[in-house]
Amino acid sequence: MKRIPSTLLLSAFLFGCSSIPSDEQRIKSVTLTGGQIQGDATSYYWYTRRLQQSLTASDYVTMGDYGWYKTTYRWEKNILVEAVREGEMLDNTDDLIPYMMHVRYNGNGEAVYQRYRKDSRIFPLMPNQLAQFQDQSNYLITNVENFDKEGIALYQGEWNGETFYSCDGKQYDQLEFNQILPNFVVARLSGLDSFISFLGEEKNRDKKVLKMSELLLLTDDSYSCVERPELIEE
Repeated sequence: MKRIPSTLLLSAFLFGCSSIPSDEQRIKSVTLTGGQIQGDATSYYWYTRRLQQSLTASDYVTMGDYGWYKTTYRWEKNILVEAVREGEMLDNTDDLIPYMMHVRYNGNGEAVYQRYRKDSRIFPLMPNQLAQFQDQSNYLITNVENFDKEGIALYQGEWNGETFYSCDGKQYDQLEFNQILPNFVVARLSGLDSFISFLGEEKNRDKKVLKMSELLLLTDDSYSCVERPELIEE
């Protein structure tokens, strides 16, 4: 009978242990969504967590004639470690110019890397700009988690007056409104094919009924779904 070297047995044991996923790895992450309208700004939010640990988040914000931006945030052990933002802003001549911000933080919340490019020129980031990523990401999480407690999420898709086809491939046969809408909005929703985004909740899954709590966008059906920004490379 041949003897198996102890080193091979040890290697096999270690390999088997390393291939077993941890409890945290076996638990799936959860993604929450939300949004809001504040003045001229319309915001879309996405937030992913696992075991109450923040993983990533994204926002997409339009500000009418003042520009737009999209951001991706990343956490490690509930500490924000990276944020990347791209968008367009007004310059001194009221023209929209592209810009990009990229910040990395250490465990103490100090910016250890920063880059700010505006219309192909490099600028330093001011302390208030560095702090805004911390504040805005915390606000995003609070906003989305409050919506989740109420069962409210972000919905986008096409509405033909009878059926809502969401961007994630689901179909809803009825759309109810929980806010007073202007007559021209009601008329458009009842008669024209439209693209809409809104905050709402599933009222009856069997009958596929959605209840809208706040309308974010109503436009023609040629508008494309807003995808979650993914600006940080893994």
